[in-house]
Amino acid sequence: MLLPVLILNTLYSISVNAQQTQVYKPNVSRILFVLDGSGSMKQQYDKASKFETAKQLLFKLIDSVEHKNPNVEFAVRVFGFQNPNTAHNCKDSKLLIPFAKNNASKIYSELGHITPQGMSPIAYSILQGAGDFPDDARSLNSIILITDGEETCGGDPCKVSKELLAKKITLKPFIVGLNVDSGAYEKYKCMGTFINTSSEASFYNAVGVIISQTLNTTTVQINLLDQNGNPTVTNIPFTLYDHYTGKIEYNFVHTMNEKGNPDTLYLDPVGIYDLELHTFPSIRKENIELTPGKHNIIALDVPVADMDIECIAASIASNSAQALVRPKSNPVNILSAQDLNGQGKYLAGDYKLEILTSPEIMIDTTLVPYADNNFKIPNYGTLSLIAGENYLASIFLEQQGGKLQMVETFEINGKNESHNMQPGKYRLIYKPKKNYHSESTRTQQFIVDEGKTVVLNL
Repeated sequence: MLLPVLILNTLYSISVNAQQTQVYKPNVSRILFVLDGSGSMKQQYDKASKFETAKQLLFKLIDSVEHKNPNVEFAVRVFGFQNPNTAHNCKDSKLLIPFAKNNASKIYSELGHITPQGMSPIAYSILQGAGDFPDDARSLNSIILITDGEETCGGDPCKVSKELLAKKITLKPFIVGLNVDSGAYEKYKCMGTFINTSSEASFYNAVGVIISQTLNTTTVQINLLDQNGNPTVTNIPFTLYDHYTGKIEYNFVHTMNEKGNPDTLYLDPVGIYDLELHTFPSIRKENIELTPGKHNIIALDVPVADMDIECIAASIASNSAQALVRPKSNPVNILSAQDLNGQGKYLAGDYKLEILTSPEIMIDTTLVPYADNNFKIPNYGTLSLIAGENYLASIFLEQQGGKLQMVETFEINGKNESHNMQPGKYRLIYKPKKNYHSESTRTQQFIVDEGKTVVLNL
């Protein structure tokens, strides 16, 4: 006895995982103090030497922060203390206390063994400091340079700062000056945020503000401004790229929050971004540097205009026809293929529209925000061809002056067929495919009216 065979149809499905853009929130914040230990730090500053003042106040600040924030780690690198100035050692820089939690006391103790005496290899120390941070993609790294003077080893601190940004290692350095002269200020301002201090109180306040800022959340608001300068434009996708590598960092669709304001984003403040707003045509804003720990507002002028191309006979579902939208300044470039009876958003400006009807319709237009950018395309008529054999055929539009404009060329394979045509006066020129004599060519004139069908027997 034969048993019936059961055939199971297995359905295979492809699962596509949607990835939601995550709010940027570091697991730990790491702050590296790069402290000047050169000979000039022995000079008097308020009530004690500059180095002694920095040591005392750093301990108080670090100890205070560690008690309030368990997700912060501090480290200290000191330069210019291992060799006297006469040795001209431009690599005199050492990570004295590596990153760890609750190390304020250790920092204070280790700094107590240092006697300022040497050179100021600032650029070298900043570059070496970049390697002091653990390899951790979920940490926010920052450097605070404390110094009383300029680079004395021929390095370029500004160049080093840019290298750190390009590699997305740390925030731009913060520089706290101890009675630094105006000439040094001009050299430091390209490096990062510079604050000059002249007393214990101003030093303590400056470093405290910087630490607080680095630990605060960095937020961003993207304002898309209409032609009146108001942030009313929304629902447009945009991408944030790394400025140096071109890597895609974030993808968002611009959104208004419950209060009708542009939504708040939480982004990594390290590095420099380029923003591309995916309008037609797209808008780019480059070299965007966020201020860490602050609410950043980025504004773009986006005078968008809606365009409707209507044709009652066209069906979006069957994709009966589309409109190719090109910028007038570069008509070779196709910005969009817009379905008829569908609405598209474009920047205000001059465009060329190519309506892919038969025959095609060309329109030059200027799109204006909040204007009636509405184009009505005549309804189709239908050409019905009754054929009993195979033909080579062409349809021509009869233009004024008796000229013919080619509309389309096609083969008829012995079957009846229909063509949607714009209203107008036409000629069908055709010949049997199997006949090799030109004299077998035939011509039929016909007129297409909106919404009507004309039948030709071949």
